[in-house]
Amino acid sequence: KDTEVAESETPRFANLTRDAGFKIVFGTEGKSEKLLMALLNTVLGLKIVSLQYLPTERLGLSQEESKSFFDVYCKDSNGRRFLIEMQMWSQHYFHKRAVYYSSLSVQDQARVEKKYQKEELGRSYWNYYFAPVYVVSFLNFPNTIVESKEDSGNPYISHYVYKSKDTGKELGDETNIVFIDLEKFRKAFDECEDQLERWLYSIRNMHRMTMWPEGIEGTELEVLYQEALYTAWPPEVREIYERNAMNRNDYGNILLERYEDGMAVGMEKGVDKGIEIAVKKMAESGLDAGRIAEIMQISIEKVDQMLS
Repeated sequence: KDTEVAESETPRFANLTRDAGFKIVFGTEGKSEKLLMALLNTVLGLKIVSLQYLPTERLGLSQEESKSFFDVYCKDSNGRRFLIEMQMWSQHYFHKRAVYYSSLSVQDQARVEKKYQKEELGRSYWNYYFAPVYVVSFLNFPNTIVESKEDSGNPYISHYVYKSKDTGKELGDETNIVFIDLEKFRKAFDECEDQLERWLYSIRNMHRMTMWPEGIEGTELEVLYQEALYTAWPPEVREIYERNAMNRNDYGNILLERYEDGMAVGMEKGVDKGIEIAVKKMAESGLDAGRIAEIMQISIEKVDQMLS
């Protein structure tokens, strides 16, 4: 109710739920550090005072292993590593991928620490010290990874750590897996209760807006909207963004084929069953409830009912 949908083909603000838009706004070295710090401090409740970007490409441990590419990877002045991702599509074992990515950051640190201990301290071994690692994943698809915590904490964020099954005592702060559910966030801006919710609202909705919400002037959110102002980007940056959008459209056609296949199989069992199977196949492929409802021409409530 508080967003103006742009009528023109050219949006005013970039879509930050796309990889390219997210990387441009939050991962541009020499420009995005303060904005990313503000986001991480709000989401994680930390007090990061400086950030340094790190290479986002990681080689596997052997020639057989494929490379891994992170959206944004950085460290703060305390050595803590932050791996931030925008995930548009669901995939099997996504939560395990997050754990794997955290291990890649540990391996990174191990290489640096071993070199330091050998060259500076004259040691031929590593004592297994590494700074805490945070894998922060924004999920823009239906999922069961983020648990609802209406009575405590934030219902849109789940923060996982290693702890004892018996006592609940944490093993340490070395590994943190954080999932943020954008797809589930449906509040209007004036319904947001704190700055965190205003951040989530903005990241999820700004590409559908022609002007930023009232009352954010002079805050970090005004900086966010200014940096995401697509119409002010230089041509070479816009080209990168648009190329990413075309790749997304190609993948969208693949999803549409899955929808048609699901309908063909389901229709053999009746119209209602056919719709239900198609809805589930599309959700498995990463489409959010709103997009599924649009394609199937049914209500979002009906989609949620079929997915429950």
